[in-house]
Amino acid sequence: MPIFFHDQFLFGDEAGFAQYRQEHWYEHIQFVQLGQAHTPIQLIPDYDLGSWEDSRSFATDWLTTHESVHEILRGYTGVGGINLADVNLANETEFYLWIDAHRAEHRALRTAFGITT
Repeated sequence: MPIFFHDQFLFGDEAGFAQYRQEHWYEHIQFVQLGQAHTPIQLIPDYDLGSWEDSRSFATDWLTTHESVHEILRGYTGVGGINLADVNLANETEFYLWIDAHRAEHRALRTAFGITT
């Protein structure tokens, strides 16, 4: 069952971003669990993607970690995607392009994992 419903929010909406991060992290945990249930087991890192600090260095680390998980998910599922670490989330145009690409990738990952409504 899908659990990442709030997969888009407005630029600068801190409450929306908090909801987004929580559901996003839960979906990544779901991916980890599905990988562990697979034979042979597929090890997908279970990083804390729900945490956030409003600093450029934290954002860079978070984006790099998040991208590394998506690279593993892409290899496992065959889903394609952009480099999710290559963005400046403080730039409104880049933010919306990233949100759309990330949303599309998660939709494709759900399909690949057989997560349906």
